[in-house]
Formats: sequence, structure tokens, C-alpha cells
Amino acid sequence: REVMTGAYVSDFGLWETSIGEVARFRHQIGADGVRLLANINAEFASPLDRRPTEEVARSVVFSSLVDAVCLSGEMTGRPVPVDLLRRVKEVVPETVVIANTGVNAENVAAMLEHADAVIVGTSVKVDGITWNPVDPARAQRLMDAVRRLRGQR
Repeated sequence: REVMTGAYVSDFGLWETSIGEVARFRHQIGADGVRLLANINAEFASPLDRRPTEEVARSVVFSSLVDAVCLSGEMTGRPVPVDLLRRVKEVVPETVVIANTGVNAENVAAMLEHADAVIVGTSVKVDGITWNPVDPARAQRLMDAVRRLRGQR
């Protein structure tokens, strides 16, 4: 899971990515079965590509042969706009779409309405701070919300 396509400008400088290098390396180390999850809108960065994110998703799925697309908010811990998840899933319905940032107990239902999966980090940390250890109570609240969605107790 990484930003593997596109070019971005960020506070870390210019990011130039290469899905070809990633795919070749995966093959060279005999890891062809390892799935590629491509972040298509990097947190902490702005794409130099001016196309709408859903158009980028369609292109990346077609030309880069990724297994999933990950959508991020503007930075770690910030939620992906639900409308963006919906629009991307509409254009790549057969591809796994993952909410990559900002998922918490309060918004997981809205995220999973359009996303096939979510990645969780900051919201289950002590005081909701990325660098802190996992807070078992926060993790429990999130999983309780997911179980309610699944109709489980």
C-alpha cells in the first residue's frame, strides 16, 4: 500500500512515482501474489494531475493493474469525503476501494456504505494521536460499530 502512480508536490518536495518499478520488483523477489493497493490521492500532498480523482481511479485500474485503490483525506487522521468514495466506486465497481484515512467509530458506517474496506490507525490511538499506542477502548468502540453494521452483537 503506497502512492505508486502520479506525481505530487508536498512539504516533503516533489514525489515522482513508478508503478512499473514496483511491479518489476514484486516479480523479481517472487512476490507476484502480493496485492498492490495504490493510494491515488496522497495525504500531505497535491497531485500535479488536474483530472478528477474518479478519472484517475479509472485510469490507474486500467493501466496500472492494481488490486485496489485507496482514497485518503488531506492528511493522516482526516476522513476521506464520503462523496469521493461514492464517485470512485461508481467508476471502478469491480475494483476494491479502500477508505485509507480518518475512519472512526462515528463515520465507519458512512465509509463502508461506499468503500469495500477501511484502514484504521489514528482513531484507535490514545487521545486520537497518530504516534500514540493503541487505546483498547477506542478500538473496541470502532469494532462495536462495525459489528452493528454486520448485524452481529
